[in-house]
Amino acid sequence: MAISKAEELYLNSLRAQVRQYVENCHLDDGGYFFARMPPSSAMDTYFAVKTLSLLGLKPGYPEEIGKFFQGFLKRDSYFSLTGLFSAADVLHELGGNIRALQKYVPKLKLLRNSMGGFGVIDNLDLEVVSALESTYRVLKIFDRLGIDFSKQQIVEFVLKFNNADGGFGNERISTLASTFYATEIFRLVGYASTDLNATKKYLRSRENMWQLNYIEDMYWLCGSLSNLNEKTRLHDWIVRFVKTCQRKNGGFARKDVMGIPTLEDTYYAMSILKNTLQL
Repeated sequence: MAISKAEELYLNSLRAQVRQYVENCHLDDGGYFFARMPPSSAMDTYFAVKTLSLLGLKPGYPEEIGKFFQGFLKRDSYFSLTGLFSAADVLHELGGNIRALQKYVPKLKLLRNSMGGFGVIDNLDLEVVSALESTYRVLKIFDRLGIDFSKQQIVEFVLKFNNADGGFGNERISTLASTFYATEIFRLVGYASTDLNATKKYLRSRENMWQLNYIEDMYWLCGSLSNLNEKTRLHDWIVRFVKTCQRKNGGFARKDVMGIPTLEDTYYAMSILKNTLQL
């Protein structure tokens, strides 16, 4: 879909605003944190670098970011999958020494669960949006490091979460988050079964319900559709919503009428616009 002249002008201005917001969240320890106070956050650093990448930009301090992750992993005595995932993806993005992360592979393999995936799948912490999230992150690290894994076993694991409505989720309850991670994993392993037509119908049904209240809902919807080579039919409405989530400092919040801007929500916003406005 071709964008209008007005949209083109908006996007050019937006790139500059978002870049300034992101770099203003850079801290002296080398990473990023939306609250702008040390220590930096591994995931916020991930969101910062990935947001700039969506804009076709590189961060202004790549060496400092590499040093931040080196220090983060040394301090991470309890082994954080989130931290390792962030480090692997960011270092790959910046051309850093990702091979240094090979030593963590044995620990990652210990995360294998009884269903064939990775991580906890029941009684999830509140901040974990899907039982498929850990599996996606482990596979992403393996992919970055060139570690072999059984793609067929992973596909079979993910399909265990496929529900009658075509979506994915625990306890026979489909969610946009789990459907997003399912399609991300399928894209990663190269699984393109025609059976996913039912998943497309599920996503279209969620569009028709208009129950997209937060920016992450739209991110999961648009991302899932993109993974299935589809586009949202709520283009204009979603773009308007995303625009109203932007705050004066250039960042984006998760809701149009409330909330503070974060690097996470800014990444979601840029991803959505990438899918809808050819950012």
